[in-house]
Amino acid sequence: MIAVKAPDEFIAELWTYADEVPTEQHPWFHGIINHRWTAEQIILGEIQHYHRVRTNPIHWGYIMINTVAEKRYDLMEAVLDNFNEELARPRTHVDIMMQMLEEGGISREEADDTELAPGTMAAIEMINGCTLHRSSLEGLAMLSLVESQNADVSALVYPELIGYYGFSERAAETYRVHGVQDVEHGARQIDMIRAATTDAKTQELVRKAVKLGLTAYTLEWDGHVQAMTGRRDFWSGSGTLSLRQLTVRLKRPAS
Repeated sequence: MIAVKAPDEFIAELWTYADEVPTEQHPWFHGIINHRWTAEQIILGEIQHYHRVRTNPIHWGYIMINTVAEKRYDLMEAVLDNFNEELARPRTHVDIMMQMLEEGGISREEADDTELAPGTMAAIEMINGCTLHRSSLEGLAMLSLVESQNADVSALVYPELIGYYGFSERAAETYRVHGVQDVEHGARQIDMIRAATTDAKTQELVRKAVKLGLTAYTLEWDGHVQAMTGRRDFWSGSGTLSLRQLTVRLKRPAS
């Protein structure tokens, strides 16, 4: 068993895992920021984004149910706020995402009928599976660092979409919204993790959930690129993989 770490030390460790897959360096975002993709390709990627975001109320609903069942009153307000945001009227997050697809001539019915790329399928299954079958804290941890990453990269992507690519502010609004909202979401969730992970067992559960979340969302961005390019490519990240492993001790017969 790994020894328990001080709260700030543990949070710093979690960020090292995010550093292995820096969002702004993923080909999807890096390509937008550096003008590698065409506007038409971006629309194809955003269709995959739409499919994954449609599942947000599902996984936040799972976390909400687990929070109530576990009587995690320390998490309840934040989880409920996130869940309500996904379904907020007059426009939900999915409605806002549709604004870009509509600018590309894609109706909601057409978007709903498109096929998921391999990365998109994997991301949805991983996120829903974690939030359904693991504790509310683990579900929250899975999303926490990703929310913070999304805020940073959205602030870089938005001006490129409306500047270089010529999308309207309405079409690119989802990136403007997340560039603001996810700053608060990520910081709030990380603060809750800091307060809740006071023993080695809980830290290990959260450690695994954070790694799973970073992997799931990397797969989502892979799905965007797969849909745009028609290639089954998976990004390997830009840092060395941190993985605890055993020492292999092969026993060879004496020659």
